[in-house]
Amino acid sequence: FVEPSRMLSTGSSTDDFASSVASPPLAVWIFPALACAMAYALYNIFIKKGSASINPVLGGVILQLVAAVLGTVLLLVLVSRDGADEVLIYDAAGIRWAILAGISVGMAEIVSFFVSSLGVQAMQSIPIIIGGSVMFGTTIGALFLKEALSYRGWMGVVMISVGISLVGLDDAGDGV
Repeated sequence: FVEPSRMLSTGSSTDDFASSVASPPLAVWIFPALACAMAYALYNIFIKKGSASINPVLGGVILQLVAAVLGTVLLLVLVSRDGADEVLIYDAAGIRWAILAGISVGMAEIVSFFVSSLGVQAMQSIPIIIGGSVMFGTTIGALFLKEALSYRGWMGVVMISVGISLVGLDDAGDGV
């Protein structure tokens, strides 16, 4: 979270597109990141299972409504536990980025339902969707957020790209 005093003293700390904050040690964030990856995997599996029997837009709307209820309940618990002054910290830039993220995830959910409704195997669609997200996210992070990645990190992105290409081109029925 951005400290309110920092927001006021610098004008709008989250308004700058570039980010110069160093990453914390791996041990601090790896387990929450893996839990997030598991949640995304389940999210994609559940979309795959539901896609054959629901309109992609309706599926996306229901998914978003459930997520909104879950988020609202969590926010209310945090506000009741820590107080509104500690939890409801934001600025205009934070609101704008949250809206843009909501638009992006809404589009992703609907398109994910659509791709799954075409009968694409989860073993193909999920790696391409998630791996593609890594490719696009890394590139956008480098170009627009001015974040740096080592040569080894970029090689990992190339390997992910090759891997999702192999998965996407796989003809699951040919046994080769």
